[in-house]
Amino acid sequence: MVQIQSSMESAEQQANPQAKRDAAIKDALGRIKHKFIIMSGKGGVGKTSTAVNLSLTLANLGHRVGIMDVDLHGPDVPRMLGLNGTLDVGPNQKLNPASYSDNLKAVSVESLMPSKDDAVIWRGPIKYSAIQQFIGDVDWGELDFLVIDAPPGTGDE
Repeated sequence: MVQIQSSMESAEQQANPQAKRDAAIKDALGRIKHKFIIMSGKGGVGKTSTAVNLSLTLANLGHRVGIMDVDLHGPDVPRMLGLNGTLDVGPNQKLNPASYSDNLKAVSVESLMPSKDDAVIWRGPIKYSAIQQFIGDVDWGELDFLVIDAPPGTGDE
């Protein structure tokens, strides 16, 4: 019975790209013990500062932490952590997070943009889809905490 269900899920994932993405997200998030999403209905309220300070504190306490900057309008996590450059792609075709320390890894949409000073102006479903893909395409490994710095106005996503 389990083998039949597994075969059915595999066939559905091959036929439906969204099902494949959903499975990748479920797998990625399933390996992370605790998740925080820092969000607000508006910009300029300190979401990134809160996300970075929380991540640094948890990492300094010895936890394995990932911080994901999906603020498409103004990704600032790399600047606050002093990280630059693009992310590498591993043999599994997933993004390898940038290493801030042994306990803190970071990814940001900024590392995928041609110019660090450009903002991406996406709304609603396109923004939601980009965030989903970003979550499923990162190889975090095993984490104790994932802190997500969300874009402003994410209440509808």
